[in-house]
Amino acid sequence: MSDHSHLRNFGISKNLEKVSDIIKCPRCGFEFRLMYARAFACQGCKLAVTGCEYVRCPKCDLEFPISHTKLTQDGTTSESISSYMSKVVSDYFRDFGENPAR
Repeated sequence: MSDHSHLRNFGISKNLEKVSDIIKCPRCGFEFRLMYARAFACQGCKLAVTGCEYVRCPKCDLEFPISHTKLTQDGTTSESISSYMSKVVSDYFRDFGENPAR
């Protein structure tokens, strides 16, 4: 995992650091961030705002558990990561008036 600890001085949370780390798809090898996957591959899926504990590859559409990524190697749970991402996505929809289940 990359060391983003210096970003905490600027108010960046540990959860934001996590979802900013690179994930590699086990099927196609595409490298991406969880934030990117939620914004594009999970667009329109109502589970994106309800704590889904899966990652969907934006390139090949493979879904795999967050727990199978390096994001949980330090003991962080997939539940805490997915809850954080759900809040980010929900806040976006609330602020911009878009429906997550479209």
